[in-house]
Amino acid sequence: MNWLAQVLLSKREAAALRLRDAYAWHQAIWQAFPGRDGEKRDFLFRLDDRGSDFRVLVLSSTPPKPPGSGQWQVKTIPSSFLEHEAYRFQLKANPTMRRCADRRRIAIYAEDRLRSWMARKAETAGCRLQHETLVVGPPIDEKFRRNGKEGKHVSVDFQGVLRVMDRNRFKDGFQKGIGSAKAFGFGLLMLQPIR
Repeated sequence: MNWLAQVLLSKREAAALRLRDAYAWHQAIWQAFPGRDGEKRDFLFRLDDRGSDFRVLVLSSTPPKPPGSGQWQVKTIPSSFLEHEAYRFQLKANPTMRRCADRRRIAIYAEDRLRSWMARKAETAGCRLQHETLVVGPPIDEKFRRNGKEGKHVSVDFQGVLRVMDRNRFKDGFQKGIGSAKAFGFGLLMLQPIR
């Protein structure tokens, strides 16, 4: 079973909690899953800056226990939700590729390569991307600090229509997320069934 939480947090609350980057948000969300030190992360999240506040969506395999901050709404996702043939989707991703020379992961910025990346990831998740519906947002550099060192991810918003071809791979992709840097708020596949 999957659980979906929506958290609304004012800019003032976020500043008081020192939520300045994706790594700080990741650490704060862990607090909704207490008693799991050393365990592997089993949740995905997406952070959206809505001007006056932040909205965080959290997809998890266990129900979160909301800490004292923010307004939380938690609901289960019925298994029937993942049984449709086609979906409109939104995805905030960190598209990367491996450089041939040293196998180092590097960000993708060119739109044609971003489109190809999304088509490959959809296929891996058991879906066929309807190319004519795909909208690719501009790549945005997002910096973060972890253990005193600065890092960077590239955030790209994708939206369009997916048609499910392999139900098991689709369900796995939904639960595990799409692409890299999932611990930093990337990879959560937002879906709306097309009936």
